[in-house]
Amino acid sequence: MPLKQSPTRKGIYSLNLRNKLARMWFFVVAFIALLYLLFDVNYFIRIIFTIGLARHFRRKVKPFEETVIYGFCTTNDVDIFIRHMNNARYVRELDFARFDFYDRSNIYAEVVKRKGNAMQGASNVRYRRTIPIFTPYKIQTKLIYWDEKAIYLEQKFVTLDGFVRAIALSKQNLVNLDVNDMMKSLCGNEYEKPEMPEELSSWLLSVEISSAKLRKSD
Repeated sequence: MPLKQSPTRKGIYSLNLRNKLARMWFFVVAFIALLYLLFDVNYFIRIIFTIGLARHFRRKVKPFEETVIYGFCTTNDVDIFIRHMNNARYVRELDFARFDFYDRSNIYAEVVKRKGNAMQGASNVRYRRTIPIFTPYKIQTKLIYWDEKAIYLEQKFVTLDGFVRAIALSKQNLVNLDVNDMMKSLCGNEYEKPEMPEELSSWLLSVEISSAKLRKSD
């Protein structure tokens, strides 16, 4: 009866290496799964991609110029009927369009330079028509007004047929700085403060009424 050969040193090393690699991949997969469980990983990846693209590959714009980014309604964006983009997804997509606008217009760089901060104070979205699944669209972002404490943006979801599917107004509070002074620095000789649009004026009135009501309840 032939004797059973003992494993060679090389075979043992190869087996140990495979075991270590298997354990390593297990922990990598488990770590990634934990990240997806605890955080919206795709959101952060998209932000990094959007800012990187805006900073290194897209042309800079003046603060009063319109910027455009493109999107596509996927299965991750749809409602429970799997037919069109759900309402919450619109607000999420507006974030990416704002990051693109902030970076390309140098507004955020100027805010940081002045040791200020930017945060959304209020927003309003009017949905006109749904964006069907697997439909490409673009988001147009434009600065329409500012005062001493905030800038006001108008953002439109437009499908490739030119139809405006949704329109949003937002108030972006810029704290610890004078917005008028910042805009003069950014615009230079082209500085000209626009008139407040009628729809923005009416919306801000409703925001103020709501704020006053909440202050009374507090």
